Amino acid sequence: MAVGSPYLPLSALAGLLVAVSCRRILLSMLAAGVVGASIAVQISWYYIGQPIAVGAYQNIRVLSSNLRYGQADPGFIVDLAKDNADVVTVSELTPEEVRRLEQSGIESTFPYSHLVPGPGAGGAGIWSRYPLDTLAATSEQGVTIPAARLLVPGLRLRPVLASVHVYSPVAGRGNTIDGWRGGMASAKTELDSFAAIARAGAVIIGGDYNSTPDMRQFRDLLTNGYRDAVEQSGSGFAPTFPSNRKIPPLITIDHILTRNAAAESVRTINVPGSDHRALLATIRVPIDPSAS
Repeated sequence: MAVGSPYLPLSALAGLLVAVSCRRILLSMLAAGVVGASIAVQISWYYIGQPIAVGAYQNIRVLSSNLRYGQADPGFIVDLAKDNADVVTVSELTPEEVRRLEQSGIESTFPYSHLVPGPGAGGAGIWSRYPLDTLAATSEQGVTIPAARLLVPGLRLRPVLASVHVYSPVAGRGNTIDGWRGGMASAKTELDSFAAIARAGAVIIGGDYNSTPDMRQFRDLLTNGYRDAVEQSGSGFAPTFPSNRKIPPLITIDHILTRNAAAESVRTINVPGSDHRALLATIRVPIDPSAS
């Protein structure tokens, strides 16, 4: 029910039209209130940007993509990243896809990486134009989160970059709702850990959270200073999954979260071979957080 919340205004509008056609005045007033409230909730999240002030900043461009069991087109990913990104976060990264991405030339533009490949949906990784100081990768049941600190010229403090994949609650016999809840709880613990490591520095975490903004477990992540890039930038409603069907994607489960930084823009890109749209975001990272 929570996943379907963005479409509640349509259902509420249908109810309003029925009530009006039946000349039920009280019911029509109630339905109009539901329509207004549901629209206000969704518009405030997707279309009214609320960025934080960061003072003098440097842009870091982020590409985040779910590779669908390592089946995403490596050449497309590399070309997209070369033209649009400074750092790349990926999930469902297999050893075979690592080799294909390397053969497609990802290391020529992104020579630094922290990769935790695995079979099926279990792997994740990051590539970067900037040198990395890797942090210990978390691979608890239900979540995989490789992370590193970025050495970006001109920034006083090193940002933390991470790639997250919380496993789906409905894909395969081994994934259960309880396991997904455990994965979200582990993600929350790791986000708090990254905040402690970064302190006043920026944190950028892209990936497949298998959660929409209307789910309480996802909103629990938006504490301790974390913000969703779409909600910050007001970039609009752009579902990311499933992207390999004849109909457009229906739900928004891929996100980029920031802390002590501000998302300037976010857009989605169809990736051949994947069932998720990729995210391209521009993040304003403060040059000197103490001055803001």
